[in-house]
Amino acid sequence: MLVLTQQPKMATLNPHPIRINVIGTPTIGQQVEVKVLIGHPMETGYRLGDGGNERIPKNIIEKVSIRLNQEVLLQAELGTGIAANPLFSVFVTVLAGGSMITVEWEDDRGVKGRAEKLLMSA
Repeated sequence: MLVLTQQPKMATLNPHPIRINVIGTPTIGQQVEVKVLIGHPMETGYRLGDGGNERIPKNIIEKVSIRLNQEVLLQAELGTGIAANPLFSVFVTVLAGGSMITVEWEDDRGVKGRAEKLLMSA
């Protein structure tokens, strides 16, 4: 009989992974949808822990930006009303010479995340 004494570890070393997915075929001059999923607990500071006596400390993403090359496509200041693992979606026209999507975020504890994805033409 197998007994686990520890929880299995996540497949990633990053506790807050960012996933960037492209919906559509990136073709120069055509528009595609870029979906960004940020793995983050987004704790409001209002929930109670397992014992029911202590609040889980607040931990939310405060700033998010999504850029195409250096042009800002989306810039947001988030609050406690956003669910865990926030999802963002933007539409992008694929540029000749390369289209780099850059996602950056920062939470209220100073933790930062960044990811990039190059949109390749088909």
